[in-house]
Amino acid sequence: MELRHLRYFVVVAEELHFSRAAERLGISQPPLSQQIRALEEDLQVRLFDRSSRNVALTEAGRLFLAEARATLDQADRARQTAARAHRGEIGELTVGLFPSALLAEPVAAAVLGFRRQHPRVRLVLRERAVYAAVRELAAGSLEIAYLRYATRPEVPPGIALLEVMREPMMLVVHRSHRLARGEKPVPLEELAEEPFIHFSPRSDSALHEHVAAICATAGFEPRIEQEANQNGSILALIGTGMGISILPRCLCRLSLPELRVLPIASPAAVSRIWLAHRRRGGGTLLRTLASLTAQNREPG
Repeated sequence: MELRHLRYFVVVAEELHFSRAAERLGISQPPLSQQIRALEEDLQVRLFDRSSRNVALTEAGRLFLAEARATLDQADRARQTAARAHRGEIGELTVGLFPSALLAEPVAAAVLGFRRQHPRVRLVLRERAVYAAVRELAAGSLEIAYLRYATRPEVPPGIALLEVMREPMMLVVHRSHRLARGEKPVPLEELAEEPFIHFSPRSDSALHEHVAAICATAGFEPRIEQEANQNGSILALIGTGMGISILPRCLCRLSLPELRVLPIASPAAVSRIWLAHRRRGGGTLLRTLASLTAQNREPG
């Protein structure tokens, strides 16, 4: 049984006349009669009582008519849903975000622009550090992701990368710290003996290794006084005067009143934000978010 059989049946049931039904369907009468007979054989039920003068629905045909109409209506809704999803009017897009991604203006602008263009689409935002995001992109559980990584990250074949922006890494200290009184960029060498508060190497965040690499350019390894896994926890711990940290500038927008944010005198103190997604198989929604991100990106 196919949908066309149901359409033929419904028209015949509405007309109760095979010639008029055939004319309405734009086919000749013999093929229509054959299709109705084939439907009855498939169902093993007689749907019409036929005579030389009259066509009438049987009781089985009357009940089948209601179900046939409902099936055709559902098929039409399914067709419309598929078409709307293809046009990007409805659906769902799963996006990976590093923890402070929406504090970066190009990312926030792209997400806001997407919501305006596709208000009925559900954005599933999943907070993921860079390594977890790359794994999930490869597995297909993320469709697109924003990554923070100091250099071009290694991604599996078939994943496209776009550099979205570069931003300076900033020194964050308590306002009573000896360096808080200055206005000039702080040389990295000044931090060699300072206690650091930073991400745990077990947190899956690339910022731990990035800060270590920045410090290595000045010939020292950061002395980690306290580890934390959340941005807010790091800032709060600095607020107690327990230590200092080096953090991306956009994250410093969350800074507390008792903190000072200072520039660092080092060309290595730069973080990058990337957009990653599959090169093939992405639908309209993925392409829209990628396009909006490209439009809002800041040249490096």
